[in-house]
Amino acid sequence: MTNDPGRVLALDYGTKRVGVAMSDPLRILASGVGTWANDGALLPAIAKLVREEMVALIVVGMPYAPDGGKGTKARDVEAFIARLGGVVEVPLTTWDESLTSVDAHRAFREGGMKKKQRRDRAAVDTMAARILLQQFLDAQPARQG
Repeated sequence: MTNDPGRVLALDYGTKRVGVAMSDPLRILASGVGTWANDGALLPAIAKLVREEMVALIVVGMPYAPDGGKGTKARDVEAFIARLGGVVEVPLTTWDESLTSVDAHRAFREGGMKKKQRRDRAAVDTMAARILLQQFLDAQPARQG
């Protein structure tokens, strides 16, 4: 038996691809898992990852509008969350994903990645999921221990 709070899985939902990131069991660091096609294999793949990695929570990026409201993309994310809830047995929550793609591009530039490499949408989606998850982890209250 362990006192680890369990891994958190983050999903940066897109109509073509979904960026995937996961925390360590202590919920300190976020790591990119990859980018998965948004197709019929997506939900079973997520469910499998949740079981195999003993994920305790899933965080899905919510694309709020600049005024804080929810537009068409946010409604798409809500529909995805509803479908996902039917195949996993862990809690699902959302986190504001505003500017995570911008932050991903900035991180790539600051890391010296060439412009051509920064056009790789899959890499950007994975980094956006990792940034989303790290922001979520950093915002959680410190655990007493």
